[in-house]
Amino acid sequence: MNKKIGYSILSLAAVMLGVAGCGSGDSASDSKQIRMFVSGDTSEGGAYSKMAEKYKEETGVTVEVTDVPYADLLTKITKAVQADDAPEVVRVSTVQPDWNDYLMDLSDIASEAKTLESMTIKDEADVVKALPSDVTATGLFINTDLFDEAGVTYPTSEEDIWTWDEFLTAINEVVEKTDAKYGMVMDASDHRLRAFTYQYGGQDFFLDDSGDSYTTDDATKAALQKFVDLNNDEVMPKSVWTSGEDASAMFKSGRVPAYFSGSWQIVDFSTNISNFNWQSTYSPYEETRAVNMGGNFITGFNNSKNSEEGEKFIKWLYEEENYKQLCTYAGYLPAVEDLTVDYEQGQDAYEIYNQEIAAAAQPISSKQTTDQVTMSMKGYTGLTGAYRDAIVQVLNDEITLDEAIDKTIKDYNDGFLKK
Repeated sequence: MNKKIGYSILSLAAVMLGVAGCGSGDSASDSKQIRMFVSGDTSEGGAYSKMAEKYKEETGVTVEVTDVPYADLLTKITKAVQADDAPEVVRVSTVQPDWNDYLMDLSDIASEAKTLESMTIKDEADVVKALPSDVTATGLFINTDLFDEAGVTYPTSEEDIWTWDEFLTAINEVVEKTDAKYGMVMDASDHRLRAFTYQYGGQDFFLDDSGDSYTTDDATKAALQKFVDLNNDEVMPKSVWTSGEDASAMFKSGRVPAYFSGSWQIVDFSTNISNFNWQSTYSPYEETRAVNMGGNFITGFNNSKNSEEGEKFIKWLYEEENYKQLCTYAGYLPAVEDLTVDYEQGQDAYEIYNQEIAAAAQPISSKQTTDQVTMSMKGYTGLTGAYRDAIVQVLNDEITLDEAIDKTIKDYNDGFLKK
């Protein structure tokens, strides 16, 4: 063979190998990138970005965290799923039926991480399809300066938790002895109503024995009547529910001794309340120690470009050290069992909430959130918010409480029994 021809062939082979090498390099690079869609405030979005940086340092895999406006998130994900271009990982408030055929099986991760059973989302075959990213819980904040000024004691341990009657007596005394304007405020939310009815021993709204309709019980009716009375008697300002007045701002004014809200307030209060001393304390209860739990969920898609890498990231995120760090960054209550988190602020408040969750009747306390997600997965439309809206109508003397209950039952029947 002519040497020049031989060299040319070798050179051409080398070039071809080089081109092939570049191609496989690009492919390898692609396999080292995954997308995560989230929607949240700066604290939460920043928390996932920080975890993505740590993951890149440890594994070399880039996690592109995209913050999508809440109103657009589910639609954006659904369109991506239908186009076979789903993000590898998402953090969402619910799961859409259009996603079902593409969701990862996260059962092994749930088992290994010990995610809270009551908040872990499974399909009809008992396969885990979404993991709780965090837990929120209803709870009570108090202005300790007002209580101290009035000489009124408040619970400092689980041994001296108020009943609701004891609590109402205490805040009325605080109002009488200080310049407090109202005894308490409560967010205008059906989440708070549910916790209130649970604490009075009610089951809120549930399927009747026939399974053909939702119903309620006498304890729930009595609790809702109590709530209406507290507004009419001006123990709490009716304007929060009827006119949208900001309950949080009212508490921050320093002139309200108690605020029934939830754990999501801890970061804000720790940062922004400086005109008085506050703390979380144990929620009062008459019959049942309970909270109403909410939260968001992590899931992933098999029809994403790098689903295997996405699953690895989810697994890594729920490893104990990493998940603790996520909770610290985002101010999350942990959604896994037996986990102690050291927070940058509000440590005492978080510990109270963890005790409340542990002591609560979990099937009741988390039922509303898990029902909403699992029924959405099955293709039901879910609830419309008629519960809260109907109670507002009662407070405005537009309908009776019985009529409000009927409206709420209809919303459950339409949302959870009809497709």
